[in-house]
Amino acid sequence: MSASIEYKTSIFVHCTKSIIFNDLTNRAFFGDEDDIALLGRLADSPNTLQAISLFPDIDELDERIEFFLSEHLLVPVSTDETVKFIPHRIDIETCRQCNARCQFCPQSVSPKSRGVMPMDLFSLILSRLEGTTPEWVAFNHYGEPLVDPFFRQRLELLRERNFQLGLFTNGILLKDALADFLAEGGVYKIVFNFPSLEVSEWCRLMQMPEQSYWKARHAIEYSLTTCTNLPQGIAISVNGVTETQPERVQAIKEHFSTFGDVQVRSELSNSRAGSIQNELVQISSSSAWRHYGGCDRIARHLHVSSEGKVFLCCQDYDQNVILGDLTQESVSEIMSGPLARQLRAEMFGLAPMQSGRICLNCHSLRPVRFPAGRA
Repeated sequence: MSASIEYKTSIFVHCTKSIIFNDLTNRAFFGDEDDIALLGRLADSPNTLQAISLFPDIDELDERIEFFLSEHLLVPVSTDETVKFIPHRIDIETCRQCNARCQFCPQSVSPKSRGVMPMDLFSLILSRLEGTTPEWVAFNHYGEPLVDPFFRQRLELLRERNFQLGLFTNGILLKDALADFLAEGGVYKIVFNFPSLEVSEWCRLMQMPEQSYWKARHAIEYSLTTCTNLPQGIAISVNGVTETQPERVQAIKEHFSTFGDVQVRSELSNSRAGSIQNELVQISSSSAWRHYGGCDRIARHLHVSSEGKVFLCCQDYDQNVILGDLTQESVSEIMSGPLARQLRAEMFGLAPMQSGRICLNCHSLRPVRFPAGRA
């Protein structure tokens, strides 16, 4: 490597407490105070490797630099990172409608029109993903994937291509035979939306009848005894921000853990970039800052509509920000195209954020990359 080349901290690198994240590679590392200070310094003031190795106040510099380079935490200043994208997680909107009207979801206030992705379009999209190695593929964008009449066929196609399904469902339509089918393979994880063990509270939050509660509850219980070999297991998301949320989480954990190994997560339901606003969701606003610290969605998440359009992210409920069309272009062409590059520049602090971006109302947009301190 030339001694004159200057290196900077990659725009995709940020730190939360003692964890260093790389949004692009989807890797995370423990970092001590010196690691974080060095990365923060080089984010603001790039320098040559020779100059970095002479920094007086950081121990074991050579080892740190070697590690940072190997993990792409440091890159040459000349690198145009706005073109970078690696699809680690993919959401395909196979079905637009949902059978529930959860009070913490935009479907409850602005239901999507009916629509099912044709199988030939689904096959085309999978062919566009040839050569990628996503962690999982989900069949979601605020729809219930089990409403889809082609659900089984789609999972079989994923299996043929060695892709794994991340199933996000309310469980109401997950019958025993379908759970048995899921247990046969090709499923990375199952995440159930189940906000309360108490019947009337579940019905109120989901805006569904009692019979649906019992179907969903049985589906979770049966899946825990049947789908026991999923790489990431089974989880339950407890949505709806209320004072009783911790108690709801605990009751759900105590009940379902008797059936198998389950992760129960308290979700701080958010407004979906302003798509829904009520007492059950957190409202976010980032309009006070001129430059921002990034968002992992534009670096490693791919979102495809039922029509094959690539849109911004899971927070873009109405799919207003269209990046491209997979019926006409490749994933690489779309995600390294001018709009994707401009959005990365804005989200990762290389350019001012344009007014009107939905990102300004999104909880996922980071205000800074590194904590204040020695950096």
